[in-house]
This record gives sequence, structure tokens and C-alpha cells, in this order.
Amino acid sequence: MEVTTIVGIVIAIIIMLFGLRLLFKKPGDAAPSLDSELHVNSDSQQPVIPRHVRDQLQSAKEAERVEPTLTETAAEQFSAAQQVEVQAEKAESAQAEQAAAPAQAELKADVTAVEEEKSAASPEPAQQGEDKKADEFNLNSSIEKAEISDFDDESSILDEHLHEQQRVDEASALSTAAEFIALNIYPERRVLSGEKTLKVLLKYGLRFGEMACFHRYSEDGSKLLFSVLQITDEGAAGFDLETLSTEQVKGLAFFLALPHSDVQNAFDTMDSISRLIAREIDGTVYDQNNQEFTPQLREQWRHFAIDYRAGQSAEV
Repeated sequence: MEVTTIVGIVIAIIIMLFGLRLLFKKPGDAAPSLDSELHVNSDSQQPVIPRHVRDQLQSAKEAERVEPTLTETAAEQFSAAQQVEVQAEKAESAQAEQAAAPAQAELKADVTAVEEEKSAASPEPAQQGEDKKADEFNLNSSIEKAEISDFDDESSILDEHLHEQQRVDEASALSTAAEFIALNIYPERRVLSGEKTLKVLLKYGLRFGEMACFHRYSEDGSKLLFSVLQITDEGAAGFDLETLSTEQVKGLAFFLALPHSDVQNAFDTMDSISRLIAREIDGTVYDQNNQEFTPQLREQWRHFAIDYRAGQSAEV
């Protein structure tokens, strides 16, 4: 068989298959779909719906219908069954209440009888409770009384307080002293600055205290030995610490109050410190009669202080 014959047969078969396909092919719907793009009128700017589309919309609405469901019927049946059960329960509860009414009446009667018995027996316990409360407010005679004893032990706070009180008492004794022995120091330059005066007094252990004076105490601080005032044009006067650094001091007045419990120590200490201060400020020591304090006068005043008796005048 020739090649051209075979080719012709194949082409004939293809033509026959194509013809059969065209014959049996289902014709397509030429109507446009609802999803196709709408045409808009340029004048009114509104979409133009073709007639076949309007027909399709109307036929779609007619085709829609509500299918019956079983949910509504089932819900109605369920609610009816619930109502029947509720009514049955109400009937049963009413019957139970009617049956229990006699038992409740008997129980109430028993409770009332018990309460009456309790109320009849209650006055005695109430009286006992009142008696018990009254006893609680009474003092218990079995309680032992505490004894208050004197405090004999040593106390550092108490000692310090008594020590300070002793200082105040001795300082206040200056205003009630019967007699004084005085020593006066005058600087050679006739004037002394207040700042140097303060430094010198503090250097030799004097402390500012009662009556605006500087005081010197014993080594243990238990006794007042002597005191110091400043000398002004009007006489002896107290110190003002606020203005002392700017003032001019004309002299210093040392004085020993008599009688004194430790007069010998007090006089010797006053004599020694007065001579030390006079040496430091280039001054001279005078007695209360404005006589230069020579060794002879020192011994006379010392014996006078030691031998002093109340009512004796301070004359040497």
C-alpha cells in the first residue's frame, strides 16, 4: 500500500470524527450570564439591565421557596413534653405537702413543748450568770500584794543628776554667802580684749555658769572652789558670751565665798590660778583693799580664810 493512500485514509478518519463531534455537541446557551458586566448609561449614569437578565431575575425569585424543616416541629414537641413533666411534678409536690402536713403539725407541737420546759428551767441559770458577773468585778482576796522597797543600788543617771544639782546648789550659795575674799587682776596695758580673756579663762579650767560667772571646780568636779567676774567702770559685773569677743575687759575679779567646806584647797587654787593668769596677760594681782598681793598678804588672807567663823568681818 502506498504512503499517499495511508495518509488519505487518516485524513478521512479525522474529518469523520470532527463531523461526529459537531453533530453530537450540545448547543451552548447564548444568553449572557447574570455575572456579566453591566452597561452604564452615559447620560443618567445608571446601569442598563438587558431584558433577558430581567427575565432571569424574575424566574429566580419565583423558583425560590421555603422548604419545610423538622426543627420547628421537634421544638414544639419538646416544649409540650416539658410542660407535661412540669405539671406532673407540681401535682406530686402538692400531694407530698398534703401528706406531710400532719407530721409538721406534730413537730411544731413538740418544739413548743420543749421551749416551754426550757423557759421554765432558765431563771436559775440566769441568776447564776448574774452572780458570776458580780464576782468577776470583785477583787480577788487571794492576790498577793506587791511590796515596794527602797532603791539602794548605784545608778549612773542618778549620780549624774545629784552631781549637777550639787553644782547648782553651790553656785547659788554665792548669793547667800556670808563673806567673800576677793583678788583683782589688772593688766599693765590697762585694757584686755574680750577674746583673749575668754581663751585664758577656758585654758585654766574655768567654765561659764550661774550668775554669768566663770567658775572653777575641784578635780573631781564635786565642789565649787571660786568664781570670776569682769571689772568695769561701775565695778564687778557678769560676762555676756554673745558680746564678750568684741568687748574690752579692764580687769578680772576672783572671789571665794565663805564659809567653805574645803576652804584651804579653794584659796590655794584661786591664788595659784590668779598669779598664772596675771603672768600671761602681763598684769598684777591686788587684794580686795587694792593692795598689791605680796607673799605676806597672801599668808594673812590664807589664815583668815582657814580660821573664818560666821559673823567675822573680812579685814586683814
